[in-house]
Amino acid sequence: MREKTLGGGSHSMVLIDKKLHISSAQFFSWLQAKGFLPKVYLPIWLVFLSLIFISPLVNAQPDLKLITEDWAPYNYEEGLEIKGFSTEVVRAVLDELGDTYPIEIFPGPRSDRMLDTLPNIMYFSIFRTPEREEKYKWIGPISDQAVYFYKRKGNPKAYRDIEDIKVASVTVPYKGLVADTVEMLGVTNVIKLVTREQQFALLFNNRAELLVNTGPLGVAYYLKKMDMPADALTQTPVKLLEFPLYIACSKEIPDSVIERWQAALDRVKASNKYRTIYHKYLYHP
Repeated sequence: MREKTLGGGSHSMVLIDKKLHISSAQFFSWLQAKGFLPKVYLPIWLVFLSLIFISPLVNAQPDLKLITEDWAPYNYEEGLEIKGFSTEVVRAVLDELGDTYPIEIFPGPRSDRMLDTLPNIMYFSIFRTPEREEKYKWIGPISDQAVYFYKRKGNPKAYRDIEDIKVASVTVPYKGLVADTVEMLGVTNVIKLVTREQQFALLFNNRAELLVNTGPLGVAYYLKKMDMPADALTQTPVKLLEFPLYIACSKEIPDSVIERWQAALDRVKASNKYRTIYHKYLYHP
């Protein structure tokens, strides 16, 4: 074994060449032979050094980076604070775990690039699609939401299925999963608008018969934001799609961490805290 010393005298520091592989038993025997460990205290020193050097390695967690995008009411920035239903659920999971990580918000495309190129990224809220399934590890769902077609309160027309939808005028987002799904189903009498506020305004101004753009929490959020009554819209029985929301994770994150987070999320979802968060984002004037 090659040794290098720093300092002098009987208390010189001994550095072991890192290229050499020795067992822990050999290491402690060497320390004892050099006089660093008295024989009588050897078992105590074994326990002490194990606690110092082994325990932190066993319990070490990766340096996670939690990110999200601006997508109200699930995650959004208001002032200098990141809020939203999903944000509060993730913070509840952190409390359950006893962990502390900051949450940062970025534009959606940048968040996508970070998830694809950087290690130890956790990105919420994101759709778990077949195209994405093998690219990431998953924690969730945070919630199970569905997108329905909505009509104005007082509209007497019945919309029972997609065939009824096809003969109505429908306002939809300018692009994205909702717009693509509407097109795929053969609905052509559509009015595409950039913002959800524009869509709601179009419907309330009687320039469209139906609106489709988000789930119940999203509808409640925008009605409240626009100072409209909570019952200003009526949900039709026609469901466009379901979109469980997940935390997408870099492949480099160990399975043990994913399992730990999943167990904590399951506990949060089974608690009164989760129900309280959900009802907070429903519109109750």
